[in-house]
Amino acid sequence: MSRARLVSAILAILLVTVAAVAQRLGDPASAYEVVRAPLEQPVAYGSGQVRVSDVRVGTEVREGDDRTPTQGMFVVVNVAVRATGRDVVTVASSQLRAENGMTYLPAFSGLVKADPGFETARDLVFEVDPARIDDLTLELWDQGLVYRYYQRTQTPLGITADNAGAWVAAGTGRSVVAVRDDVTTGLS
Repeated sequence: MSRARLVSAILAILLVTVAAVAQRLGDPASAYEVVRAPLEQPVAYGSGQVRVSDVRVGTEVREGDDRTPTQGMFVVVNVAVRATGRDVVTVASSQLRAENGMTYLPAFSGLVKADPGFETARDLVFEVDPARIDDLTLELWDQGLVYRYYQRTQTPLGITADNAGAWVAAGTGRSVVAVRDDVTTGLS
């Protein structure tokens, strides 16, 4: 192969890669499928399943001897990912959305990944403004660098405008244990 052809081939590959990355970084809302995921119910996600459960609130998060306080409130949810197929199943990103458009990102790492034949669970921790928690919905998704279309699950956490005050009262002065290390079990 001549040097000119080799340079042309490398340049073409580079341009295709740059175009794919640029398109991926645009991330318009139409680039994903919204999947409704009821609390405590496993739903299809990628080549496996995801389940959101165990919603807890408090003004302090404990993990072992570590204690992290907040002037606001922590919302802690357990996320379990099952890889029932041949591929790894990953939740790479998460956020809480409130009715008023407020978005909360995880206070700590939110990556949950299960290898084929396993389930991995961990707690996701969000620091929120207790005055802005009406209709909190947890969104989970995986977004690779070069693929364009992916699923985004949405799980209402049961904190509504009518009961938000009760959730805040229940969490005030409460310390919540959070398991931020992966808990992995084999599927039978």
